[in-house]
Amino acid sequence: MTAFMTAARAKDYSRAARLLDLTSLSPQIRDERGQLLAAQLSRVLEMKSWVEPELLSDQPEGNLSDGTDTERVGVVSVSGADVPILLSRSTEGRWSVSATTLARVPHMYEMTAPGFIEARVPAAFHRKVWGVAAWQWLGLLIALATSFAIGRIGAVVAGTLANRLASKTVVEWDNELAEALRRPARFFFALLAFNQADAVLALSPEASEVLARLVSVVTIGVVAWALVGIVEVVSGVVERRAMAMGESLGDAELRSRGVKTQVRVLRRVANVALGILALALMLTQFEVVRSIGVSLLASAGVAGVVLGFAAQRTIGSLLAGLQLSFTQPIRIGDVVIVEKEWGTIEEITLTFVIVRIWDERRLIIPMTRFLEQPFENWTKVSPQLHGTVFFHVDFRLPIDDLRRELDRIVEGNPLWDGRTKSVCVTNAMDRTLEVRALVSAANSGDLWNLRVEVRERIVAWLQKHEGGRYLPVFRVEGDRNELASAPRRPDDLR
Repeated sequence: MTAFMTAARAKDYSRAARLLDLTSLSPQIRDERGQLLAAQLSRVLEMKSWVEPELLSDQPEGNLSDGTDTERVGVVSVSGADVPILLSRSTEGRWSVSATTLARVPHMYEMTAPGFIEARVPAAFHRKVWGVAAWQWLGLLIALATSFAIGRIGAVVAGTLANRLASKTVVEWDNELAEALRRPARFFFALLAFNQADAVLALSPEASEVLARLVSVVTIGVVAWALVGIVEVVSGVVERRAMAMGESLGDAELRSRGVKTQVRVLRRVANVALGILALALMLTQFEVVRSIGVSLLASAGVAGVVLGFAAQRTIGSLLAGLQLSFTQPIRIGDVVIVEKEWGTIEEITLTFVIVRIWDERRLIIPMTRFLEQPFENWTKVSPQLHGTVFFHVDFRLPIDDLRRELDRIVEGNPLWDGRTKSVCVTNAMDRTLEVRALVSAANSGDLWNLRVEVRERIVAWLQKHEGGRYLPVFRVEGDRNELASAPRRPDDLR
């Protein structure tokens, strides 16, 4: 079989004809008819059958399952029927293409005769590179450019129809879906057009097989791209519905942050799963790496166990991300104190959390940190907070005067939410009183600013009230005359 294919590719049909079983032909026409049959059979095998001689039996008698003294080379599909290509062995032990197959060659050749384009291409363009003729390479490039143009036109037409249909509805998700599928649609229509190039260019089975695998890989990628877009649209719809429900229940902010956290984590999980599935399906299209693709799709096995042990920290982070999305100890927008830093949860990924600190730095924390170690969440239940301001004053300060001053500070102040304001003595030390002012605000940012303002204004009030007599002082007991006559220095405490 290798000898026949080598001779046919070299256009040496006389030598190729000697490998055919021509015993049914008369000696007068055997040579001429044999060369014609060899040329036609070569065309049939080139266009309709992918023959791999190395896969044939190594035994002298051939593969016994194909019959005694018979070897099945391949199958050619003609008019919807499969015609086997057979080799037969003579009594002398010589193998050749069987007479039965040769009798069907003329009919099979008619089905594979050069088409309109191939018959009119100059001979110079029939030279093959990697099993594909030069005119076929040129045709593939033209088909690729044409397919992209058809894809863009098809996407525009489909997008216009989709937008018109979406404009007649009151919901927004259909508009978003049409926009999300607009770009994948270009490639989808382009693939449909490019898939017809095989029949027009009359590619060999080997080239057709490679082209089909490449088209399959791109198709899988386009489908995965479209599914990612659908996931984005669905997640957006879920977030908006959660916010609308929260507004009706009066907890729009907390509900929206909670749902946003869940949706974003699950969306990333879905995108990763789609990526792995698409990669696995792509790998299964190629025999060389098909085992890798099957391993990605498999849910168990030794390889899975080994990978599980090797990537247990990564898998643990992924599981921690899923657990966090459902239990929600933190949500996007929560104010937290972690690693002795005050900040806001800015982003939650599958493996780490980004905390935006008050001074615009970003703190990157592993996901498992929030599940294994304690931290403060100031907005877990509500963003409303209480804050304290401490002062040390003289024992003689009238506390009621300080309470009235706090009332004047917070009344009408936009930072105060009107819930809590109080002044109380929290400690009496040997020289001063410790006084605490308690105030409340709608969120942590307002509370910080309110505490700063209360502290500044009460300090200013203490400095001015009755000449500052209620500021902390140190008292020294002794004889008045001795104290009066004692030398004074500027840094003496009085």
